[in-house]
Amino acid sequence: MSMKLSPPIRPSEAVSTTGVEALPRPRVQPRRSLFARLRPKSAMGWYVLLVLLPTALVGLYYATYAADMYEAEARILVRGRPGASGSGAGGIASILGATAGSMRTGAEEAQAVTAFVDSLDAVNGLSQRLNLAEIWRRPEADRISRLWYEEPEAERLLRYYRRRVTVEYDLETGLITLKVLSYRPEDSRAIAEALLELSEGLVNRFSARTSQDTLRVGREEVQIAERRVVAAREALTAFREREQTLDPTAAAGSAVETIGRLEGALAQARAELQEKQAFMRRDNPQIQVLHNRIAALQAQIGVERARRTRGEENLTQQLSGYERLTLEREFAERVYASAIGSLEAARADAQRQQVFLMRVVEPNLPERATFPKAMFNTITLLVALTVLFAIGWLIMAGAREHAS
Repeated sequence: MSMKLSPPIRPSEAVSTTGVEALPRPRVQPRRSLFARLRPKSAMGWYVLLVLLPTALVGLYYATYAADMYEAEARILVRGRPGASGSGAGGIASILGATAGSMRTGAEEAQAVTAFVDSLDAVNGLSQRLNLAEIWRRPEADRISRLWYEEPEAERLLRYYRRRVTVEYDLETGLITLKVLSYRPEDSRAIAEALLELSEGLVNRFSARTSQDTLRVGREEVQIAERRVVAAREALTAFREREQTLDPTAAAGSAVETIGRLEGALAQARAELQEKQAFMRRDNPQIQVLHNRIAALQAQIGVERARRTRGEENLTQQLSGYERLTLEREFAERVYASAIGSLEAARADAQRQQVFLMRVVEPNLPERATFPKAMFNTITLLVALTVLFAIGWLIMAGAREHAS
């Protein structure tokens, strides 16, 4: 006799002990976080969250809260006087290391002015003339763009200053363009005017330093030439004292002339002796007188020729040494005269401005606020965020595809 087994009873079909069927238990869903509940489900949702919402916030800031800012612009040109470094100064320009033609005149000074305007020195100079913290914390300024500190440290003020003051140097034209932003038109022009005055002072210091260096080198050249002249004259004086003659050249000429006269007289006496010996006896007194004259002339000629030798030096060596010392003295005197002329020319040149600053465009008083550029900045932000979002979405899509 076979027995049939009944199928197992499912929990949902279980019967309670009381005779009432048990109800199925509901599944408990996990509790979702706020971020998970607000997280977008599609690409458009993410685009709205990451692109459109920030753009809308920025546009709302520019439209309702951002304060207007006024820009003052000025343009200047730094020039050096053509030929100032070498005109009338002889070798002074080469001593100072001037390289004419390597750059436009005043180009180095213009770059120095550009660096000065963008430095902490310019901020300190402005702070002595204007209250920069007050200017950039005007009541009409909004809390985001204004200077946040009433008494900022130098570094913080410099960082904010560089956001509001820009300076550019054009290598082709040599023009320096200065732009200043503030919340009031008169403040922008005041800052630009003060910066131009500080720049002019810097250029004037350059010019004064150049003139001082030129004069200093000129005076040093004169002193060197003067010492050379004194040394040459002292050497010539020592030579004269040693040789006991003022002018060996004149003494040599006189000796040669005396010997020439004596030799002429000797030749005449010998001729006269031969003439009288032809018809007179040898013991004639006149013959003896002529012999005595000839002997005296020969002795005198020997004495004069002996004078041409002094110690171990002959007259030729004396003349050579004297001419060398004379030439050295003349050359030193010419160098001294040239140095004096160069110094006088440098003094005259120093009276004129070596480097000067020309105002091509004066700082203007703006009539309309040009900053912030709300439309341009908003559109730029929208485009940039859109591009970044597209790149990120493509990367994420590629990662999902590769994972699947």
